[in-house]
Amino acid sequence: MDKRPVIAIVAHDVGGTGGMERHLEELVTRLKRDANVIVVASTLNVADSSGIRFVRIRVPRRPAALKIILFAILASIRIRFLRFDILHTTGAIVFNRADVSTVHFCHAGYMEATGGSRARHEASILHRFNQSLSTKLALLMERAIYQRQRTGQLVAVSSRVKNEILHHFPYDDADVHVIPNGVDVHRFAPVSATEKRRLRKERGLSEHGTYVLFMGGDWRLKGLEYVIRAFNQAYTRIPNTYLVVVGQGNKELYSSFVAPEVRNHVHFVGQQPDAHAWFGLSDVFVFPSSYETFSLVVHEAAASELVVLSCRVGGVEDLIRDGVSGIFIDRDVALLTAQMCSVVTDLGRYREMRRNARRAVVSLTWEKMYCGCRVLYSRVLESKEKHRGRFRNGHIAAEANRRSGTH
Repeated sequence: MDKRPVIAIVAHDVGGTGGMERHLEELVTRLKRDANVIVVASTLNVADSSGIRFVRIRVPRRPAALKIILFAILASIRIRFLRFDILHTTGAIVFNRADVSTVHFCHAGYMEATGGSRARHEASILHRFNQSLSTKLALLMERAIYQRQRTGQLVAVSSRVKNEILHHFPYDDADVHVIPNGVDVHRFAPVSATEKRRLRKERGLSEHGTYVLFMGGDWRLKGLEYVIRAFNQAYTRIPNTYLVVVGQGNKELYSSFVAPEVRNHVHFVGQQPDAHAWFGLSDVFVFPSSYETFSLVVHEAAASELVVLSCRVGGVEDLIRDGVSGIFIDRDVALLTAQMCSVVTDLGRYREMRRNARRAVVSLTWEKMYCGCRVLYSRVLESKEKHRGRFRNGHIAAEANRRSGTH
């Protein structure tokens, strides 16, 4: 008889290209070694799904607000008919009593930090309405679900997220655990100069010169406009330099920010499946994001030994020591221009900084992330067993008192 615990993982999507989806794939792939795993989600996209019971929740992908509501209702109903020892959710997405929830994105913290100013000038009125409604729903869900009696333990992916949780929701420090995401340091690793040139040539880029990389979606939030305008100004001082933009966004709008004299040196390449290759062909990573919880791309850039220029956002604060393993920047074009020029004109001076960045990230493996979750699961199971023991003992004592006529 299989006596392993049954753990139900609940998320919108498990596996895929996003950081949250990748985290879940790494978690369930390891978890099935030690437990019987149930995945309650809209999609399951993992390399090996054997040993995983998939309970699919069919909801439309868009609009986001409708997806949030339907998933919350349908998944909550379906979960009531499942038998499990631990329910582990990803964010505030269902109404069931959960033992653990991993917080990848704190909407209350995001609203306080940014005011919710997300892509307002890039989207249609309908899109902005949908986005506003989705954010309001997410905030309501957080307030309802991040309560100690409804969700027992919270996992924060960075110290920033933990601080936001403790500030906005009624939890004690001991109930919120920081378990960072992992990085595949074998896939994201430094490459030789020969390999760097080969990667560039394969993608139709100039083999020589210095490459500045920006990677991500939601370009307004992540500050692509600052990068482009700084590159425009820096180009006269660093002419043999290229800017590569990887990710989806309003290319037409952002192309208009590129100065005519640098158009041949700025490449918008869209979403790419081989992110590690784009890190490999680059030299500098620039990321002036206004809000992050755990920036996986910054960690992957550090693992690839790029010079990292990033704002002080979630996860990055835990990784970078300013001037030692990276450089903290502000969303200021003039300052970013000066910092970009300083790095590009003397890359050799930053060799030790690049190595320090990789040293800082190599301990953040996916296996370490899983071990942290496994320890938390053990504590939850132990607590439940103690509670059941007290309940059984109390029930036996009450029954004995009833039979003996005492109260």
